[in-house]
Amino acid sequence: MLLCVLGADSLALGQALPPSPSEIPGEAVIADSVGTPVTAQYGDNQIPAYQPMANAYYGPTFSTATNRISLAPYWDHGLRFISADEQINLHVGGNVQWDSVWLNGSDSVLGEPSSNATSTTNSGASLPRRARIKFDGNIYDSFDYSLEFDLANAVNENKGQEAPTQDNVTGSPFPCNVWMQLRHVPYFGHVRIGNQVKPIGMTNNTYQGFLPFMERADNMDGFYGTFDEGFNPGISSINWTESERVTWRYGVFRPLKNAFGIGVNNYTVSGRVTALPIFEENGARLLHVGFGASHGSLVNNEFRVRARPALRNGPGYAVPVIVDTGTLPGTNQFLIGPELAAVFGPLTFQAEWTGQFISDAEDAIGNAQGTAFFHGGYAQVLYFLTGEHQAYEKKEGIFGRVVPHNSVRFGRGPGGGSGAWQVGCRLSYLDLTNKAINGGQITDMTLGLNWFLNPNMKIQANYLLANRDGQQGAGSGWFNGLGVRAAVDF
Repeated sequence: MLLCVLGADSLALGQALPPSPSEIPGEAVIADSVGTPVTAQYGDNQIPAYQPMANAYYGPTFSTATNRISLAPYWDHGLRFISADEQINLHVGGNVQWDSVWLNGSDSVLGEPSSNATSTTNSGASLPRRARIKFDGNIYDSFDYSLEFDLANAVNENKGQEAPTQDNVTGSPFPCNVWMQLRHVPYFGHVRIGNQVKPIGMTNNTYQGFLPFMERADNMDGFYGTFDEGFNPGISSINWTESERVTWRYGVFRPLKNAFGIGVNNYTVSGRVTALPIFEENGARLLHVGFGASHGSLVNNEFRVRARPALRNGPGYAVPVIVDTGTLPGTNQFLIGPELAAVFGPLTFQAEWTGQFISDAEDAIGNAQGTAFFHGGYAQVLYFLTGEHQAYEKKEGIFGRVVPHNSVRFGRGPGGGSGAWQVGCRLSYLDLTNKAINGGQITDMTLGLNWFLNPNMKIQANYLLANRDGQQGAGSGWFNGLGVRAAVDF
C-alpha cells in the first residue's frame, strides 16, 4: 500500500499535474485554464485528451455566496479531481482481483495441522480475492486522507463453535487504509493517524495491486498479516532526506485479534529504515537495503503463528492452514526484518527474512519454553521480456506500478500493442518449530507469468509447488497448485 502524497511540489495549472496521493508520478489528462486539451504520454501510449465543456471554468472558483470550490476531473492511472491551485485533490478508485485456483494434494497434507481432516478447499474455486473501494487525496497543502474498505472479506459466523463451511462463512467489509495525515510537522515529517500498515517489511508495505505474485510469501502471511490483514490502528511518523535516498518511518500501534478486535492495554512499537546506495537512470538501476523491527505485548498473553498456501482457493476462513503453532501462552513478541532488492534494467531481485522471538512461551501442555524463536524468508527474481523496469517509490522504499511501453489495444492490428510481459520465480520457507513447540515447516517454489495489459489491468498466472513438514510428521508431503488472476486497479 502506497503512502498518500508525501511532500509533492505544487505546479501551476497547464503544466503536468502533481502525483496523486497513492500512485506513481505521471503526467495527467486535463484541460488547461483556457480550455485547451492536454494529453499525457506513457511511452508509446497516448491517452486521449479530456475534452472540456464549452465555456467551462476550472477552479478554484471560490464563491463567497455558495462557499464552493470547483474541481476539474482528470485521469492519472485513476479518476481524480483537483482545484486550479492544487490545494484540493480527490482520488476515487478501487481494485478488483478475480482468482481461479486449483490445489492438488492428499487430504492429510491439505488438512488442518491439528486434525489432518479433509479440507473443503482441496479443489478448484473461482472467487474475488479482493474488491476494494477507496477515496483519498489532500485538503490544502497540510492534510492528506485515505478511506479504503475491502468488500470481499469473509468471516466465520460462529467461530469457535464450528469449522468454517460454505454455510457459516459470510461477507463482512473491513477497514484497510483509513487514516488522516498531517504534512510537514516540525521534527516528525508527516504524521499519520488511523488504520495503517505497520512500518516493517518491504513486501508487507507494497500495495497489494502491485505484487508480482498472487500472494505474499510465507513469512509475510505468518508474521505480518496473521489475523488483522496487516492493518493496525496507530500513529506513525514518515520522513526522508532531501535526496529521498534514505527514508524512515516509526510509530505506535494497537495489536488486533481480528480486523475489528483491538487488544485492551496492548501496544506495539514498529519502525523501518531504507536506503538507496545506488539509484541511477531514474530507477532503472538501483540497490535497496532496509531493516525493520517491531516489539509489543501479546493480546491476552497468548500467540498463534500460522500460514496458508501461497495460492488461495477460498475465503480466508476456508483456506487450509498448512503450518500452525496453535494458540499458546506468551507475553511479548519481537520481530526483525532485513530487506534487500536490486533492479538492473528488466531484471529485479528481492529478498527478505523475518525472525520472531516470543518471550515466556509455553508448549501445548503448559511446559515453560523460555523464549521461542520462529523464522522465515523468501528470495525472488523477475524479468521483463518486453524491456520495462520495475518502478520504485523513493519516499516509501517500495516497488510501484508497472507502466507498459505499449498498452494492449485489441482491434488495432500490429499497432495495438503487446503490453508488458514479466516472468518470475520465488523460493520461500517458514519454520514454526522450536524447542517443544512444533508448528511445522513449509517450503515452496512459485513460478509466475504477468501480462500487464495497460497501467491499470493485468493477468497473472502462478504455479505453486510446496512441501509441508507437518506436526510430529503427521500430514507431511507435497502439494501443488495453479492460479490465474484478472485484476484491475484505478
